[in-house]
Order: sequence, then structure tokens, then C-alpha cells
Amino acid sequence: MDKDIRKINNIIVDIFSLVELLEEESVKGSSFENLSLKEVHTLVAVGSGRPKTMTNVASTLGISVSTLTTAINKLVKKGYVDRFRDERDKRIVRISLTEQGLIVLNKHEQYHEQVVGEALRRLSKNERNRLERVLTEIEHFLMLKAAGSERRTHLMMEPMTIGTHNLPVPIVQAGMSIGIAGEKLAAAVAINGGLGLIALTDIGFEEPDFDKNPVEANKRAIRRKVKAARQSVEAADGKGLIGVNIIWNREHAEEYLETAIKSGAQVVVTNAGMPKNLPRYCTDKKVALVPTVSTKRAANAIAEAWSRNYNRMPDAFILQSPTAAGLLGYRDDQLDSAIKEWQLTISELRGVVNKIGNCPLIVGGGIVSKADADRVYRCGADGFLLGSRFVTTEECDAPEEYKKLYLECKDEDIVTVNSPMNGVVRVMRNKFSANLVETGRREYDIFKAVRDGVRGDYENGLIFCCRNPERLQKIDTVADVFDEFTK
Repeated sequence: MDKDIRKINNIIVDIFSLVELLEEESVKGSSFENLSLKEVHTLVAVGSGRPKTMTNVASTLGISVSTLTTAINKLVKKGYVDRFRDERDKRIVRISLTEQGLIVLNKHEQYHEQVVGEALRRLSKNERNRLERVLTEIEHFLMLKAAGSERRTHLMMEPMTIGTHNLPVPIVQAGMSIGIAGEKLAAAVAINGGLGLIALTDIGFEEPDFDKNPVEANKRAIRRKVKAARQSVEAADGKGLIGVNIIWNREHAEEYLETAIKSGAQVVVTNAGMPKNLPRYCTDKKVALVPTVSTKRAANAIAEAWSRNYNRMPDAFILQSPTAAGLLGYRDDQLDSAIKEWQLTISELRGVVNKIGNCPLIVGGGIVSKADADRVYRCGADGFLLGSRFVTTEECDAPEEYKKLYLECKDEDIVTVNSPMNGVVRVMRNKFSANLVETGRREYDIFKAVRDGVRGDYENGLIFCCRNPERLQKIDTVADVFDEFTK
């Protein structure tokens, strides 16, 4: 072994051993001597948030459910964990920390903060920043190594083929509903060489007859906005694409899809639901079909159904991160493990699209900077879906006050709430979302709540936002964003 490699390897091994030794000593010297270090780590995995399923906690710890059951039995007897049946589905067992368990968790977190804090105080700010970069790079490499699909080159913003279309810049603007991703933003993205998506959800909400005749109001708005975006791109000699984003499991989705295609949409992106029958409503192969998924299993199911029933395969997949804004393809008890396994999930989807062939993988969720894109690129992404970053642009169709909310928002202002469409939604904290967090309810009109937010009722509406919004610091132009990612 190389001398330098051996030295660094020994340091890493010693750090692991010393941390574990110090943790064990801290447990022995506490008022919770009846706990082992493994049991403390189990309490950490259960966490202080909403009750979790046994499967979720076992996944976080990397152990089997049967092994976890043995550990939980002991922790219940010791008074650190509560175990109970889910009120909605009695087949599901959930666990949460008792008051004693929360005390242990807090003391454990304080211990780590104290030890790490004392160590870092020995370093200058520049040294801490360099250390963070180095450790992040090592962590990134090891996770990709475990997935078996690491790329060794840095980000290359290469053109991407989606169906029969060439996309000069592999940037896709998320189809953010409602009234956020309209014709103005989509056209600006396409003019700069990317794929601009117009959100079809309640697209006609500003039409005078929307409340009385929403379907016709939506169709009218689809025709006008898609045509306007295509005309703007053509007038500017833009080389990008105009597409639409549609919630596939919502009523009248097929009608809206047909209207969008007739109006000139070049790409159709679906989310929320399994669009196994999508090709039935779009036989024109010049229109690219791109499902949004959150797991390898969903991607395989869609590809198999399309191949078997329609002799067609997806033209690309969008993989939505668990850190994204808005509708997430995860339940609340799945989020922690999904975030932990995110890079592995990208690598798994890479394997699916490799088998299909001519099927790019577009990854989104929390991509704000070029460095974010670089990380998912090296995991296997071909393209990059940007949502919140495009909200804070001059061309975004959202009201200016709405954009300012993003610039003022911090990560502690972001919460996840239950969605009536299953799964959870990541939004800004306000009076309405705080109530949803407190009650855990999911019986509400989510589309009305989003419309209320766009209309300016910032306390009683829902405002989607990704994690770590403090990185959005100013209003850019769409061209500024493209310059940052392509230079």
C-alpha cells in the first residue's frame, strides 16, 4: 500500500474507532446506563418527527425488520419507545420515541455537536471549508462505488436527444403549478436551448369562467399559452423545446393532453400517478413522452406496460428527488431513507435507461447550482430539472411578491405536509401548512390551496419550495441561469 494511502486509511479507521469509543463512554457516564450504543443509534433512527414504520427504520439502520423487532421489544420494555397500530390501517405498526427517548436523543445530539464543535474550533474558517469539501468528495465517491456506477469526469453539459428532438442544453425547467410555469418562463428557457414546461394544472384559473366551467377554461388557456410559447421561441430563433407538465391521475387529463398536443407541445411530462396508458392518447411519435418517477420499480413498470401494450418506450425519464418542492413521490415515513439512498437511486435508474437505450435520465430536486448538477451527473444523470431556481427569475410567470418569498425563506421555514393525492408535499411554513403539520390531515383541496397562494393569500395557501431555499439569493434572468450552468 502506498505510504500516503496507508497513513490516510489509518487516520480514517482511527477516527471511526475513537468516535465509537467516546460515544460508548458518554452513554456509560449518563443517566441512561441501561442503554447500549446500538440502542442509542436505534433511537436516533426512530427520530423525533412523526411516527415511523418498522420497515422505514430498519431501512435507515440497514438491518432486517426481524432484527429491528427484537431491538424495539427491548426499548419498549425500557420505556424509550412507543409502539402502536396506525389509525388508518391497522395492519401497519408505527413506532415513536417516548419522553424518555426524546431526552436521550437530545443529549446524544448535544454530545455530537459538542465534540465536533470542539474539534472544528481548532481550525480556521478556510480550513473548515476545505475539510468539508474533502469529506463530501470522499463520501460522494464511496456512495457511488457502492452503487457501482460512478463517473470519473466532471460535469459536461452535452446536447441531449429526447425522442425525435435535439435539446442543445440538457436543462429542463420544472412544470410548476399553478400559475408559476407559464408561457413566458417556458419560452425563455427554450430560447436559451433548454426544455421549457408549461404546467397544465388549473392553467385557466384566471379565466373569467373558470369557477363555472373549469374544463373549457383550462382548454382555452392551454391553446393560447402553448401557441404563444412556440411563437416566441420561433421568433427568437430558439433551438430549445416547449413541453407541458400534466398530473396524470387527475380528472380530464386525457382531454388536456390532446389539447396541448394539437396546440404544438413537443414534449409531454407526467407526474403524480403511473401513466401506464399514456401512449394510448398520444400516437404521434414526434411528441416525446417523459414520465416522472421516484423509484426504479416505477420506471420498470411503465417501460414494460408501454412495450407490451403500445410497442413504445419512454423517450426519457425524470427522477424526482425527495428534497424537491411540491408533490413528492414518497410517504412521510419514506423520506429519510429516500434522502439517504438518493445517489443509489439515481444509479439504479441509470441501469434502467441503459437497458432501454436512447432514453436520457433527467434528475431534479434541489438543483440550484452547477455543483448540484455535477453531483447528480456523476451518479448517472444526463439532464437536470430545475424548479425553484427558475422561480427567482425575471421571466417566471409568478407574481413578484411570490418570488420575494423565496428570497426571504430559510430551511427552517420549510415543512412537509400530507397530500390528499397520497404522499407528502414540501411547502413553506405558514398558518395553513402549520395546521396541516399539527393535525396530519390530508382531506383538503390542495389545488385551491395552491391557487390561493399564487393569488397572494400567503398565510392560507400552499407555496411549494425545495429544501435549503436560502441559496436563492437574488432575481436572475433565465439567461443568467444558463450562463452559470454552461460556462
